[in-house]
Amino acid sequence: MTSWRQWLVAACLLLACACARAAVRMQAESLTLPGVTLADVQMDASLGADGRPQLTLQAAKVSVPALGWRDVALDLRGEPQQAAGNAWKFTGHVATRRAPGDALADASLVIVYDPDGGTLAVDVQQGKSAISALLPLDQTTHVQMTLAALPLTWLRGVLASAWPDGRLNGGEAAGTVALDLATGGTRITGRIDVADVSLDSKAGTIAAQKLDAAGTFRIENGPVSTNAMFDGSLRGGQMLLGPLYAQLPSHPASLHVSATVGPAGIAIDSLDFDDRDALRVSGSLGFDRRGAIAKIDLTRFAATFPAAYTRYGTTFVQNLTGFAQLETSGAVAGSLRLDDGELKAFDLTAENVSMDSPGGSLAISGLDGKVDWRAKVSRPATTLSWNALAMYRIAFGPAGLELEDSSGALTLRAPVTTTLLGGSFQLNRFVWRPDAGKARQLSAAFAVTDVDLPQLCKAFGWPAFGGKLGGAVPDLSYRGDELVFGGGLSLDVFGGSVSVTNLSMLHPLGSTPRLAADIDMQQLDLAQLTGVFDFGEITGRLDGKIDGLELVNWNPVSFKAKLTADDGGKISQHAIKSLTEVGGGGIAGGLQSIALRVFKTFGYSRIGLSCTLVNGVCTMGGITPDPDSDDNGYTIVEGSGLPHITVIGHQREVDWATLVSRLESATKGNRPVIK
Repeated sequence: MTSWRQWLVAACLLLACACARAAVRMQAESLTLPGVTLADVQMDASLGADGRPQLTLQAAKVSVPALGWRDVALDLRGEPQQAAGNAWKFTGHVATRRAPGDALADASLVIVYDPDGGTLAVDVQQGKSAISALLPLDQTTHVQMTLAALPLTWLRGVLASAWPDGRLNGGEAAGTVALDLATGGTRITGRIDVADVSLDSKAGTIAAQKLDAAGTFRIENGPVSTNAMFDGSLRGGQMLLGPLYAQLPSHPASLHVSATVGPAGIAIDSLDFDDRDALRVSGSLGFDRRGAIAKIDLTRFAATFPAAYTRYGTTFVQNLTGFAQLETSGAVAGSLRLDDGELKAFDLTAENVSMDSPGGSLAISGLDGKVDWRAKVSRPATTLSWNALAMYRIAFGPAGLELEDSSGALTLRAPVTTTLLGGSFQLNRFVWRPDAGKARQLSAAFAVTDVDLPQLCKAFGWPAFGGKLGGAVPDLSYRGDELVFGGGLSLDVFGGSVSVTNLSMLHPLGSTPRLAADIDMQQLDLAQLTGVFDFGEITGRLDGKIDGLELVNWNPVSFKAKLTADDGGKISQHAIKSLTEVGGGGIAGGLQSIALRVFKTFGYSRIGLSCTLVNGVCTMGGITPDPDSDDNGYTIVEGSGLPHITVIGHQREVDWATLVSRLESATKGNRPVIK
């Protein structure tokens, strides 16, 4: 192995010999320069056609650990000449193969060796990119460099050495950098401006795109881990840190960060970020070796809406709640600690916060107060209040919750009552364990009294009908992403009652909520019911059951329904036509068609209609025969007295969309035309 000083002397001897002999060649298995190792080296010295000396150096394998170069092929050609005094100047061309990012693939090169000044200067230019390096001859482990429009892809090897899971994909750098080489490690410091940075991790949990940054930095690459520090500002572009996604502003946002990268992952030991009109954050973060976030310790954060949500909160909120978009205002501040994927502590202070989700699944205004929680620790009581709250367009009045952290459980200290659609809503119990994971995170009990059904129908966009809603849920629990209602709800409506049991909701605040329930109807006044929906007048009392009801995004996907009116009554010409359309059937006999032309109302003894919805198809049935029989016909209306009328359904299998279309047509007030 030969040192760089020995090779410099050899190069001078080669030039001297070349002047005498016209061509000289030297070979070596390896050559060592400061921070550089060359293998399979060949150096040629000759005289050109103009009589000037030419020097060529080729190396099959070049390794530069500081740049992450491994086995890079190098070809160096040029003209050496003596400069002032004892100085030598080499002007030529350098080309590499297999260098990270194709660094120095086709570059011009100027080297000035000045033993009197004690320096070795290197200037490299490729297109608009330039590197100027100065190496003191008495301190060959130190290099001072000036960079201009340097492609960041040239530094892929540097990043790979410090962060094996990271990938540099684009951007440019300019600034001044000092490189210090030591046994077992490298230290790089300086001030740098980077533009259009694009990078990501193999796991996809850390990324940046079109990011601009400026500031001072330090990278210390050791044998086991790498320490890095940046103190400056970010501007524009996008960043991803685990669940935290940022669209950075056009103005500079200050950032101080220090991190350690090692076999266990990435530890952001110190983080201070200040985007003056949106978000301020101080604390630390940790990522495991797979790139997943393992630790969050935000000792202080302050967010001002809507800028904080627009720039930093959209993805986080969507992952947490399912809301694709929110309209926000106000401000929040507090702290947050998460360790090994488990929530350990948080406190949150809200100041006149308002949020509104498209579609009306959640809206809140005038949210003020504080929540303070620590795992397995008791904390003093706090109060959180609002001026207005609406869930799925159901509006609650103003209220305030006094919450106390009792050994890690946020508990309501006293029942709270507020208005709800002309009635009242009373929250009797509320217990939330934020660290329960997918277990029973939330438990509550509430009751509703005298809720005005016309207001409820208006909120849901239903046809208005009278009545009151009341009931109690003795145990509401939230497990994972599912709300389960114990007990049931009862509705006093249409002169009868409706009870809802086995009620549960999956993804209650997501974009596609799923609801399951069983519904039982007792003695509903058919005259009131058909009057509301313009179905045609029917008198009598209706009983019914809807078992296994399942809605996805509020659209039915399965149920088993049976509606009966067994005590008889009157049915109008319009109602007969409506039931005929729904059942896809007709009138039972020839005289009945004549009766429809003459009479406007008819007597009936029984009405029955059933539907079992599975995979978008409704299996229809009526009074007789049984829906499971092979006979496709079924009786919907069984007439009574004179004039006698019977309605028979003939289609047992009906597409659900077709059935809904028939129901809509039947309730639009189109009277049958009798000819």
